[in-house]
Amino acid sequence: MGGAAPEEGKGKRSLDAPINLVPYIDLMTTIITFLMMTAVWTRIAALEVQNASGGNPPEEEEEEEKDRPKPIIVLITDKALKVQEEGSEMRELPTTGEDYDFEALTEQLKAFKEARPERVEIKIQAEDGVQYNAVARVIDISTGLELTGLTLTPASAN
Repeated sequence: MGGAAPEEGKGKRSLDAPINLVPYIDLMTTIITFLMMTAVWTRIAALEVQNASGGNPPEEEEEEEKDRPKPIIVLITDKALKVQEEGSEMRELPTTGEDYDFEALTEQLKAFKEARPERVEIKIQAEDGVQYNAVARVIDISTGLELTGLTLTPASAN
């Protein structure tokens, strides 16, 4: 025979050693899964959110703060998204079917950002019963538009 394996009876041992790769594959799959999950968590941990009810005393307004752009307020209700620049009229973006109109929200936030490019503050308020994924989506849109001064507050009961 022309094979590379030695013939029986000549006293030579086979050079092929069986290696069980299943534990190695299991270990690599576990490590990759762990690394992927922790990479997502480190990105979430990098999101800086200020809590309006943090218990800190209000700071004195300085002369420079009067020139700062006013923060944007986004109110999430069970029926609509409401957007306004602090102190101006609130615009309502009703739901489209069963979901919020996030495209209209993106356009509205872009318009606010283009009007004052140095603007970074946004206050996100959600009423009771609003799904978490709607709040997360508004946060994603805000950070995508470089509105990184996030403040999460509960919606005031009227």
